[in-house]
Amino acid sequence: MTHLWRLALLSCTHVAFAENQHIVFIGNAFSSVNGGIWRQYKQVAEGCIPGLNVSYEHRSDVSWTLSQATQDPSTHDLVSDGQYDVLVVQEQGQLEGMEEGLDAVEHVFAPAAKKHGAVLGVFETWASPFMVNLTAGTMWLKAYAEKAANLASKEGAEVIIARAGEAFHKILKDTCDYDWQSSYYHTLFDSDLIHPSELGHNLVAWSMVLSFNAQRFDDNGCDASKVPGVPGQDEAQKSKFARIACELAGVCGKSQDAPPALLNKLGSKLQGEWVRRKQLPTFQGECTSSNCTYFETWLIDGQWATQVSKDVNFTGGDAKLVTKESKHYLRMIGNDSVKMIPEMALVEDITDSKVFFDDCTVLTRAGSAEKADIDECWCVGPDTWRDKDGRSCDWWEDYVGKNGYDPSMYCLQKMDWGAMATAICPGCGKCMARTDRSSRELRAVYV
Repeated sequence: MTHLWRLALLSCTHVAFAENQHIVFIGNAFSSVNGGIWRQYKQVAEGCIPGLNVSYEHRSDVSWTLSQATQDPSTHDLVSDGQYDVLVVQEQGQLEGMEEGLDAVEHVFAPAAKKHGAVLGVFETWASPFMVNLTAGTMWLKAYAEKAANLASKEGAEVIIARAGEAFHKILKDTCDYDWQSSYYHTLFDSDLIHPSELGHNLVAWSMVLSFNAQRFDDNGCDASKVPGVPGQDEAQKSKFARIACELAGVCGKSQDAPPALLNKLGSKLQGEWVRRKQLPTFQGECTSSNCTYFETWLIDGQWATQVSKDVNFTGGDAKLVTKESKHYLRMIGNDSVKMIPEMALVEDITDSKVFFDDCTVLTRAGSAEKADIDECWCVGPDTWRDKDGRSCDWWEDYVGKNGYDPSMYCLQKMDWGAMATAICPGCGKCMARTDRSSRELRAVYV
């Protein structure tokens, strides 16, 4: 089917063109909530492109993977029929059945789009806060979308990625300073912090419209004032969404990154090298000697902390101890508060030799005479930790194990005042031993 067909409407003074675009969406609840992404796609596209008439069809199920979608007879018939200009496919948000989904793109959706002369649109989803490290999660989902697009291209299909996941991350980075606990960032999500809100779907729609119709825009993109907003959205936010979508579609040039924030008073005190005594990972018997511990290092330079630790790599079937480097971001909050991201841990206090985080972890200044205990924490231990509803580490571990849930739902549980299971509980944690000073004394001094 030709991508767009035109009907000339003649008058005495001018010729205008009406264009029809039929788009098919295949996905799950990420696509279907809020009345469907197709509804907002139509509204944004018709507002941006004068004379365009968008029609749509869709097939979705709450938790479908793309592989499962291909097994549905009505979806098969819709895709095979070919009466569409754009065929949009959306994989399950946690990439369950990832390889099967790639196979479906390569052998079902791409050949159908090629056969019918349609564009295959890959709907890139976003990292959920349950992934904890949203930057890493975004890169993982981006890599999946690009792999799917490459496979489709090799099959001869014209394929375009709608980079909605990267749009969510750009809001996280530029507007929320990487802090997924920001109330602004939460407005993009439903209450479960997984599925999109109507506002989040609006950002997705902008990403799709600018990507799938990129050839129709000049380097200024779309005039957002011509597009109706969604409830609660002001003109500034709508223009921001339009600009983000325009940049990610490659229509507009990239905006310059904002200059880094100035370090506040507490951030300045954190600069330099810190250590945390850790137990070496064991994979051949148990370690009992002092040689089985090491110092994990944290080098803080400006707003970035580089963590260097040890881990076990099982590549090739052989277990090897390797060095692992991770990046963390320090968000300056006012003049006297700092949050470590992605841990979402606030600095409770700092002395010349120790820094105490509200997730209970403790770092020791490198070269300090003060002792660094193994996996030192200061406020609570795994035996006494309780979530805000009074449930223990053991309760959550049993609940997750019995029901086969993702452990992240357990590890993100939080106490009333800050300590998360991800820092405390076995199976999640990095903070397995309490300091020799009592938590009550430390809370009296540092909180």
